[in-house]
Amino acid sequence: MSFECVRIDGQIKLVSICLNYAQEVFDTFDKDIIEFLPLDEPPQNIDETISFINSSMEQGRKGTDYVWTILHNEEFAGCCGIHSIQTKQPHFGLWIRKEMQGKGLGKKVVHHMLAWGIENLDVEYIKYPVDNRNKRSTQLIRDLGLSIHDTYEIGTGKKLQVDEYRYYKSKSSSSMKQNKDR
Repeated sequence: MSFECVRIDGQIKLVSICLNYAQEVFDTFDKDIIEFLPLDEPPQNIDETISFINSSMEQGRKGTDYVWTILHNEEFAGCCGIHSIQTKQPHFGLWIRKEMQGKGLGKKVVHHMLAWGIENLDVEYIKYPVDNRNKRSTQLIRDLGLSIHDTYEIGTGKKLQVDEYRYYKSKSSSSMKQNKDR
């Protein structure tokens, strides 16, 4: 199984994060992008972004986390990742740069990558934690027919109210029912 490049469709592909995209990640990962992410501040300088990318590449080599840059027509569009793979219940996350939001990129990436993760990784399910105020992310995950499995708060300074959705290996799993399990 190769995770270096994952083609979503004719316009969208994911490539393993690398330093080639450091400036674009730094320039677009701002206070608006982190609104619904468990971070209090965006990177203050390019060195922080480079450190994040180096750490992500090392985690990819170890097989604990896979982080990709999202390219739309070869233009940088954001990042996504499957994290804590070794736990058998990893979580998926993504962000799309402001200029590319509202074009369906996030929806296509989430839908494709949850299925890709289940098919290619040795996991029970993949969590997709979403701050319940993030209406775009909530809608795109509900389009998959998933329901909330847990609700919790995360964050040290900034607090997020997270609804955790789960995508299971088996469509017949109780996770796919439309009722909320709390």
